[in-house]
Amino acid sequence: MAKLIGIIGMPGTGKTTMMREWMAMREWSEDTPIKLLNTHVSSGIRLFGKYAEGDVYAGTDKLSMAVQPAAIEYLKGDPSPINVFEGDRLTTLTFFEEAVRLGHDVTIIELTVDDATREQRYRDRGSEQSDTFVNGRRTKVRNITNRFSGSPLDEDEPNIVETYNHETPEDTKVIIARLEQLVLAAALSTTN
Repeated sequence: MAKLIGIIGMPGTGKTTMMREWMAMREWSEDTPIKLLNTHVSSGIRLFGKYAEGDVYAGTDKLSMAVQPAAIEYLKGDPSPINVFEGDRLTTLTFFEEAVRLGHDVTIIELTVDDATREQRYRDRGSEQSDTFVNGRRTKVRNITNRFSGSPLDEDEPNIVETYNHETPEDTKVIIARLEQLVLAAALSTTN
């Protein structure tokens, strides 16, 4: 069983920005464990996606639209002990349901910001995403969080979503600290 950490959220919630800051804490090498699934690896951690310097849109957003079946195939094989991703291509209900069904230890970290902050970030980066696209992503994230937020009345429903506000540099530090806790716990469980 591998650890899978998915960072999800609406466009403009700072997923890629936070991920780049986290990546700066380690040395990474590029690897493609299965066709279409470009990754970066460092000390037992596999980060899905592409992170070229200067790209506004990075992570899984830079991968093929057809990457989800490849990523599921990767999870069915012998995945790295710790797998992390952010970005739209794998932020789907189907992908998370399949990872859970396969028995992987899944944590979903949802990033949120208020609408004014999100819209300012769109302007700052020159975003040209349509309202239809943005609303589609809102629905997608809501479906995932609703499905995996568990129910206090049903022990069989997974409660694997953690939600964090991501508006300030201090928020980024809190989220990165949590990501590091998850990575450390997963690393310790593979050595025991």
